[in-house]
Amino acid sequence: MLNLTRAALAFTAIADAWTIVLLRPPSDPQPAVGTPGFWLVILQMLVMAVVSFGLYGFGVALNDLLDARRDRIFAPRRPIPSGHIKPRGALVVALVLLMGALLATAFLTLLHVWSLGLREPPADIRVRDIVPYSFFFALATAGLIVFYNATSKYLGGLGLVTLGLIRALHCLIGEPRTPLLFLSMILLTHVIVISTVAYRLENKRPRLNRGDLLTIALGLLIGNGLMLWYMMTRRQWSAELLAMLIGPAIAGVVYVLWAAGLMLSKRLSPRQKGERLSLMGLFWLFVYDASMLLANGQQLAGAAITLLLLCAVLSFFGIRWLSRGSIMPRVGYRAER
Repeated sequence: MLNLTRAALAFTAIADAWTIVLLRPPSDPQPAVGTPGFWLVILQMLVMAVVSFGLYGFGVALNDLLDARRDRIFAPRRPIPSGHIKPRGALVVALVLLMGALLATAFLTLLHVWSLGLREPPADIRVRDIVPYSFFFALATAGLIVFYNATSKYLGGLGLVTLGLIRALHCLIGEPRTPLLFLSMILLTHVIVISTVAYRLENKRPRLNRGDLLTIALGLLIGNGLMLWYMMTRRQWSAELLAMLIGPAIAGVVYVLWAAGLMLSKRLSPRQKGERLSLMGLFWLFVYDASMLLANGQQLAGAAITLLLLCAVLSFFGIRWLSRGSIMPRVGYRAER
């Protein structure tokens, strides 16, 4: 079960969602510890953990189900072809995780109404304030997951863009009204670029052609452009807000330097380089999340993401030890591909 859902890597999705829930503009005061607002944020984080794990587990379980026949030849140690779980059982797991995630997002709307009640009189709450945007975002994320696994991953560039969109959209489920889309822009760019490089290194099929590269470039340009336009129309583009990008910028430079060293290694094959690039790229999302919060002066929030990273690392190696190296080391990096 843990191998089927890539439980250790699901922490990366939880960290992204928690960062958006915790991130606040410098002018917005943080809720004091012990106040109703503080406990509301904690509850929101717990619910988002259920949503993120459900959607992530649904995505990778669906991937294994649809690729079961191919994996019997090329990846016989994966959960379904190895016999660790039956296809019917994997289908039940995928559906339960999806339903649990969607049910949890419905609860997020109630939490949003509660948060409004803490700031405004009930009479001032309008109909548009209780629109279940979280549910719509979760439904859209699930739709992209199905689209990727069933179709776009066989279409080269379109599949790589879909991966980035899934990450960028998922992290907003907990706070769909947030005007701060910097993290979504970082996730979109990081996932698409790293997945594209790994795709080429691992010599995947279909091979990327000029049309695929154009699709990837347009995906990055249009996706980031739309989010930037949204922030500007919400008047959330200022030098004060740009300070929160200092941490992720440093993290990005460090990752590029590490990746450059990896590319220069002569001990690894191109496929091995692609696998390590992907796996480290997933765990590096924690660094982007924590560094953005710390650069924004939110030390307690940054510590929470760092603690989540520790849980992810321990889980990753714990599951690897439990499986005795038979499954997790070979498929962990393929959590989204």
